[in-house]
Amino acid sequence: MKFEQIIASDILIPSLPTTVAQIFSEFQQPEPNMRQITALLSSEVGLTVRVLRLLNSARYGSGGQIGTVEAAIPLLGLRATKQLVSAAAVGGAFKLVPGVDMTEFWRHSLDVAKIAQSLAGSLGQDKGLAFTAGLLHGVGDLIMKKAMPNQPCLQASFATDSDRHAKQTAELGYSYADVGAAFASKWRFPQALVDAIQNHPDPQEDVEADTLAGVLYLASWGGHAHELDLDGPALFAQYPQRVADAIGFTDGERLRSENPIEWTRPDEAGDFA
Repeated sequence: MKFEQIIASDILIPSLPTTVAQIFSEFQQPEPNMRQITALLSSEVGLTVRVLRLLNSARYGSGGQIGTVEAAIPLLGLRATKQLVSAAAVGGAFKLVPGVDMTEFWRHSLDVAKIAQSLAGSLGQDKGLAFTAGLLHGVGDLIMKKAMPNQPCLQASFATDSDRHAKQTAELGYSYADVGAAFASKWRFPQALVDAIQNHPDPQEDVEADTLAGVLYLASWGGHAHELDLDGPALFAQYPQRVADAIGFTDGERLRSENPIEWTRPDEAGDFA
């Protein structure tokens, strides 16, 4: 299927859910009504569960588990709340994709999100935006899988196929990153996040101009390394030093360690899926 056909399809790329659009509309008011936002969120049980799962996975300095939307919003603030609501809504938009274990897909995506958040924090970047970018970086692959379930370049597991971008580009002329960026744009995510998803599989030499793309590249590498159980010489041989140097990340030992983050448990991902 051609790229233009995929991004033009309301079935493959669903529209922003009504409740989320209403929440966004309230966010855009000069003085957002937090009671209204809370009420809208609480009216969608699945959305609320996913927002709280993301909030607790992202560890927004709460010191413990947060169990209600009312407690979450004051802690997050408006911008981070909007980001997490958007990301949580994505989980609801992709409940069942042929040939994909959705719990495993989101488990890996949450791992990449956590690594991206950690890297962004060490670089003085927006941790919430990095977390959201990491969570959504593979959504384009789900859309392509829905459109072309038997396409050869889509058969391997997303979590372990680190050459997916090159294979898809060679076979189709575009990749999950292109489709994911189109999806993120349609859902009104910040342009910086759209660009990072678009560019992260193949950062250019001037990657320092798009630090978030570099962060996402390193986070994706870390997630794949964990899935492939790389250790010792393999970790050092494959570590993307050029990208790390370009964005000023000097703590390579941390990313190459056995546990750079608290890896996502299947039950944690299952709550989101």
